[in-house]
Amino acid sequence: MGRYQLIPGLMIVFFVIAGCSSDVGLRKTGPAGRSHYEDSFIYNGGFSAETVNLLGNHLLNSKMNVAPEQFIRELEELCRTEPSGTTFIAMAETSQMLASGLRKKPDMAVRYDLTTLIYTQKYFQSSITGQSNLLFNPESIIAVKCYNQALTELFAYFKSRALHTAGTFELTAAGGQVIRFELPKFSLPVALGDIVEFHLCSDYRPVNLTHNSRTFGIGVPLMCELKKDSIPETVFSDGQVIPATLAIRLFPAEQGDTDSHYRAKLFYIDSRSLNEVTVNNIRVPLAQDFSTPLAFMVREPQVFNFLQRTFQIELTQSAAGLYHLEPHNDQRIPIVLVHGLMSDIRTWMQLINTLQSDPELRRNYRFMGFSYSSGNPILVSAMQLRQALAGERAKLAADGRDLTRFDRMVLIGHSMGGLISRFVISSSDDELLSDFVGKENYYTAGMYKDKAFRDMMIFQPVPSVKRVVFIAVPHRGSDLAQSWYGQLASKMIKIPQSLIEFNTKLIRSMINIPDDKKDYLMTHFNGIDNLSPSGAALRLLNMLPISENVPYHSVIGNEKQRGIPGGSDGVVSYSSSHLDGAESEIVVKSDHSVQQNPLAIQEIKRILKEHLKHQEKKND
Repeated sequence: MGRYQLIPGLMIVFFVIAGCSSDVGLRKTGPAGRSHYEDSFIYNGGFSAETVNLLGNHLLNSKMNVAPEQFIRELEELCRTEPSGTTFIAMAETSQMLASGLRKKPDMAVRYDLTTLIYTQKYFQSSITGQSNLLFNPESIIAVKCYNQALTELFAYFKSRALHTAGTFELTAAGGQVIRFELPKFSLPVALGDIVEFHLCSDYRPVNLTHNSRTFGIGVPLMCELKKDSIPETVFSDGQVIPATLAIRLFPAEQGDTDSHYRAKLFYIDSRSLNEVTVNNIRVPLAQDFSTPLAFMVREPQVFNFLQRTFQIELTQSAAGLYHLEPHNDQRIPIVLVHGLMSDIRTWMQLINTLQSDPELRRNYRFMGFSYSSGNPILVSAMQLRQALAGERAKLAADGRDLTRFDRMVLIGHSMGGLISRFVISSSDDELLSDFVGKENYYTAGMYKDKAFRDMMIFQPVPSVKRVVFIAVPHRGSDLAQSWYGQLASKMIKIPQSLIEFNTKLIRSMINIPDDKKDYLMTHFNGIDNLSPSGAALRLLNMLPISENVPYHSVIGNEKQRGIPGGSDGVVSYSSSHLDGAESEIVVKSDHSVQQNPLAIQEIKRILKEHLKHQEKKND
């Protein structure tokens, strides 16, 4: 009996050794696993599902980390004998994984980065045969990500060795392919010599921007940091950068085996001007990043802070003027941004960031900023803006530039900047001024003959300005200017002596200052005092006719509720911001920083697109 009882146990051992048992089973994930079901196509423990399958089918899994060079040779042989999108992607993914493990040995890591680039290009050339394939094949997304990551690391490697703008050198890929790099091609809006440094956008992360202005696509987003005086007579902000995208292309070698010898060229592309590139006769999106360059520009504090710019006018006059936030382009309409009280160009970063993410706006507009001391009298700042715009146009005309788009300019003014912008589209003459101050005062003083006076007080609408957006503008003043802290701030402003001496008698007559109050101009002829509802500057402004040829829009804040024509943004009341005759008006729930409100920015986007349509109709 004992012998027969032993037989079943021996049979079990036999079957286990023979491998007839199966480990196939099922693991229930439930609702928590549903959202990750699709992930396995693109990412499955480090690789895509197809790459995992291929490595398993050819028993290559264990060789990758143990003998990477042998692994690469065997996988390359598979690519030669069974060329397909799947084998090329497997080669790219595994090469990129090996490169990432060698970052502390950059000379070795770069060889695998080059292999990744070779096989992603093979994938693009052989597998993207139609738009539907590009849209629905997850391998295409994997190829783009591998290409971008490898090129990012290649650029970092080149930059650390001052090779990123050089040519005529060779590197060897992990599989032994020799790659000769030619001089890069620069398709940027500035000369290479005007660029101080190139930065990888991926080395930085913007903070506190409410909109992510990035586009997924092929290529590596860069920032090109410009010299401040890179373009003659063009004033850029300190730390000015322009966005670019880096791409690479491999070509068959002119001599030798094309599978073992390549030529390579880097392409530096102006990402403001190009949204797509052609890959195997298919248009694919170009990777773009506009948020990171914008944040990079304001990473350092201003030379003069907003308090200095307001209270120490003479010290900061050199910083006033028109600033280009990107190189001039004849085909783009200027948007001139005019900041408000105790502020600067940086107040517009949220708005610029959101608007430039729209391809239509990016293609048709460019941004400029007007900087001024808000401690200055409003009339002085308005004169400076008129002169700056006229000077910019004259310079372009002298250079023989096409002024068609320049003469479709849009002004956007916030708070005090809106008052300055309103002066730019209004008109004033001797008759109106003499009625305002009294003919006897006006003509007896004789100052109407003075050139400096006429530059400030006699003007016509600037012809180039074709539309204005007023944001939280105190057209009828703000009670804040009359409060004790407003008066205290006003008294702290030090007006330059040249302004104090300028037309003193006439200015006194205009604002009814008794002759015995000689020190009044030291503290009260300034930007804050000009915001008083009873001030002479606003009384004059509201007498001036606005050009009938310039449509204007109002964007107003209400601290409590949107869409309600009333209330206040905490600084300016609705009744002060409202203007009869506005082409449109919107009230958003916001404090006084309406220019940063997302709904306000969406309204401005609408207005800018409407402006494009209107200008196109005029052309027709």
